[in-house]
Amino acid sequence: MKTILKPFILIYQLFYRIFWSGLNQRSILQLVLNFSINFSPVFIWLFIFKNAGLIPHDIRPTIHVSLAYHVDTFMFSTIQGGLTTIICLLCVSMLLYRHVYLRQPVSSHRTDYIPLQNQQQEEEEEEEVPLPYEDDLCSSSSDPSDIELESFPKELTKNNSAPLDFQDDEHHKPFVLLPNMTPIEVGQMAQSTNEKIIQHYQKTGTYAPLDSWYFLPPVLLTASWFVLNFVHWLKDPIRQWEDYMAWVSYVLGHITVPIVTAVWLYVFHAPGAVKSYSLALGFMNICGVITHLVFPNAPPWFIHMNGEDAHADYDTPGYAAGLIRVDVALGTHITSKGFHASPIVFGALPSLHSAMAVMTFFFVGYYARWRVVKALAFSFVCIQWWATIYLDHHWRLDLICGMFYSIVWFTVIYKLRIVKSDAKFVKLRLCYDFSSGSTMGMRVFRNTKLQKFFDPLS
Repeated sequence: MKTILKPFILIYQLFYRIFWSGLNQRSILQLVLNFSINFSPVFIWLFIFKNAGLIPHDIRPTIHVSLAYHVDTFMFSTIQGGLTTIICLLCVSMLLYRHVYLRQPVSSHRTDYIPLQNQQQEEEEEEEVPLPYEDDLCSSSSDPSDIELESFPKELTKNNSAPLDFQDDEHHKPFVLLPNMTPIEVGQMAQSTNEKIIQHYQKTGTYAPLDSWYFLPPVLLTASWFVLNFVHWLKDPIRQWEDYMAWVSYVLGHITVPIVTAVWLYVFHAPGAVKSYSLALGFMNICGVITHLVFPNAPPWFIHMNGEDAHADYDTPGYAAGLIRVDVALGTHITSKGFHASPIVFGALPSLHSAMAVMTFFFVGYYARWRVVKALAFSFVCIQWWATIYLDHHWRLDLICGMFYSIVWFTVIYKLRIVKSDAKFVKLRLCYDFSSGSTMGMRVFRNTKLQKFFDPLS
């Protein structure tokens, strides 16, 4: 009977652990409050977008019908415009890399004194009287802005032993059916990870995740003109399977990919990663929707239907353009009705479809350990760029401007939050503060071998 019940007990334990790991020493009210604050920029963006139609038409600015079309043609379809654009993008990307993303080499005095100690050295050092500041580091202020590896005490940069009970918690009893590790095994695993952290710092001089593609913004900026022209070349001919593919990316992917990315960051990566993602997305989209309101531009479908000299006004209903073909094939009107009711019809520039896809790519490229995941994120950017052009919703200019918005806000969040969050996470790991120095997945599967799977530093 007990054997039959074990799978059900395991499921109960899993949900029980998810609940308490999500709270992580907070009350439900604190959890809801933290979520609301962290995602408040996203909520503000959605509020502005949803209520944009309430703005009186007589005070709204003139709609630019052909401006984006002519600029797009010059930048991407003429020799002089193409060369000028490529040179400008290359210069901006070089400046961005040099002044923001270029990593300085680690000087010898920052690494020579932190070699991993051999066992004999450890035994000798255990007999030494610790320096006054050594015992106070882990209990000192956790403000990451002043964390430098030079300030790490010697005790934290050697193979110091992990406390036997540093992962224990009353709400996380041993799993049934899953092999549980002993306190000694847990300590050895944590100690091994800390050694890897120090070796990674010695090699890179940063606290960034392993195999972090921190350089993606300048790289994508350099390659964007060529990628956009390539996907623009792929827009013809029109095929039904391509209609379905574009619909999945443009409609479903635009909604689900950011949500999946946020969950992935929360479960697999350092505390603060999902907050950085939500802040970057939210502020970027707020800037984008404000641009739509103060500088409205017509999408390609409007010119293709009415001509570049047509008059545009705010009474023009939204139009699904190429997505109508999917509605016809499926015998529905869901997509058409959704776009018909859009409160911002002339919000083509910048493309928030492009901006959100690129921002997701930057975060996945920065945090993901597996290169196949990074490649999938880049593929989503390319497919999304192709889909917007194929469906007649955006010019290439709209897409490159959306990329600029994402680069600006990723860079701001990178400098103000991500670097500091990474440093704080490393410090907490070296201090064996499991509550604050672990991911959601690590907390759920604590004291099992699956814990390592959710550890971004293992």
